[in-house]
Amino acid sequence: MRILIVEDDKFALTLLRHSLETLGHTVEGTMNAEEAIKLAADGKYDLLISDIMMPGISGLSLVTILRTVHLCTTPIIIMSALSNKPLLESVFDAGANDFLAKPFTIDELKEKILKYDKAAKKE
Repeated sequence: MRILIVEDDKFALTLLRHSLETLGHTVEGTMNAEEAIKLAADGKYDLLISDIMMPGISGLSLVTILRTVHLCTTPIIIMSALSNKPLLESVFDAGANDFLAKPFTIDELKEKILKYDKAAKKE
């Protein structure tokens, strides 16, 4: 899969990128939502994974912009250390497809990604 990661923490971005590449995915990362909007708008990704709490445009606003302005249909997984019910409702109301609570294991990440891997579904 071609995956875009949006994570403002450089260490977390590097770790996530490495983990996904180890699983065989092609990964591009950015540390801000503004760049992610430019990258995601052209539809070249199979999946977008974004942190929710970032400076500037938040992950929640990123989802809203991609869904309403750019009409992006790429599946989006939001990740956050926060996971209260109002936040989860906001994430899904904005148009995210899934939520991943931090911290998570590589197996939890792999399980979430498999839900959106079209190639894996064909096997």
